[in-house]
Amino acid sequence: MPQDAKTAVVTGACGFIGSHMVEVLAKENYEVIATDHPNALEPKGKVQKMCLDVVRSKASRLVPADITVKGALDEVVKGADYVFHVASIFSYSAPWQALYKVNVQGTNNIIDSLINTGTKPKRLVVWGAGGVYGIPSKENLPLTEETPPNPSNNYLKSKWFQEFLVMERCTREGIKWTIIRPTTVYGIRQVYGVPKFYQMAYNAKVIMTPVSLKGRIPFVHVEDVCYAALHLAKFSSGANSVFNVNDDSQMTTFELMRFLAILFGKPFIPLPPVPIDSLKPALSFVAGLMELSARKLGFATPIEKDTVQYLGVDFVYSNEKLKKAGYQFRYPDPKPALAEIASWYVNNGLLEKGGM
Repeated sequence: MPQDAKTAVVTGACGFIGSHMVEVLAKENYEVIATDHPNALEPKGKVQKMCLDVVRSKASRLVPADITVKGALDEVVKGADYVFHVASIFSYSAPWQALYKVNVQGTNNIIDSLINTGTKPKRLVVWGAGGVYGIPSKENLPLTEETPPNPSNNYLKSKWFQEFLVMERCTREGIKWTIIRPTTVYGIRQVYGVPKFYQMAYNAKVIMTPVSLKGRIPFVHVEDVCYAALHLAKFSSGANSVFNVNDDSQMTTFELMRFLAILFGKPFIPLPPVPIDSLKPALSFVAGLMELSARKLGFATPIEKDTVQYLGVDFVYSNEKLKKAGYQFRYPDPKPALAEIASWYVNNGLLEKGGM
C-alpha cells in the first residue's frame, strides 16, 4: 500500500454491499479499514462466508465493533479521510426497536465518534434508501431528490430518520456529508432481494405471471452503487446533498419474470390480468401469518407483509442529478449483468434449497 494512500472506513463491511465497497476502495488504492458487528465475523451461511473472505483479503484492517455501543468506533474512524457508512438493518419485518437502535442511534454514535476524536473526513457517505419516497402515484413520477419523503413502513421510516439526523447534525458540526439512495440493488454475494427471484425461477417447473404486472422495477448494480458513492465522496458539489442511485432501465415485473424463465430454461406462461390492488389485503394477511410463523420457527419468511404493497406499483426514479455530478454507469442495462450473476449463483450451488 503506498504511503500516501488515503484511508477509508467502511461500516457493515462484511455484508453484501459493504464487501463490494471494500473491494472497490482496495482496487482504487485506498487503505481500507473495515468494521462490522462481531457476529459478522462468524458467518452462518455460504454467502456470508464469501463476503467475509473478500473483506479479509482486501481490507488493510478488519475491526469488530458494535455501532450501537457509544464510543465503539472512536479508534476506527479517528483520522479517516473518508467514512462510508453502509451498516444497517435491512428488513421489512424487523421490530421497530431494533431498526431504530441500529439505523438511527448507531448512526448517531458514528457522528459522536467523529466529533469525539476531532475527525472531519473529506466526506461521510451514508446509505439511505430509495424507498423513502413511499408508494408513488403516476402524478409524481419520476421520483427525484426533491420528492418529499413519505416512508411507508418501519424500515423506511428508520432510514428517513437516519438521513434527517445526518443532515441536521453533520451540517451543524461542519462534517461534510453525502446521502445516497440506492433502489433495487443486485449483484453477487447477495441473499436478500433479487436472489429470491432467482431461487423461485430456478426451482419452478413453469413460470406463470399475470400480464397486468406492468409496474417498473428500479434496478442498480452493486458496483455502480459503490463507485457512485466513491465518485460523490470526491465530488465537491456532492457535499451536503442527496442523490438517487438508479440505472437507466425500466423493466416491468412481467418482463423480469419472462427474462428469468429464459435464463433458467423454464416454460413461461402469461396469465390473464388480475386485480392486484383488490388482492393485496388477502395477500398481506397471508404474509403476516408467514412472518409470525417464521419468527417462531427461526427461518426467513419468503414474503414480508410490507412488501405486498409494492406489487404492481410503478417505480421510476430520476438519476439526472447523479449524472450531472459526472457519474457514468457501468451497468445502465441490468439484463447482461443479471444473466452473469444468475450463472454465478448456479455455479456456486446457491440456488438449491438452503444453498445460501
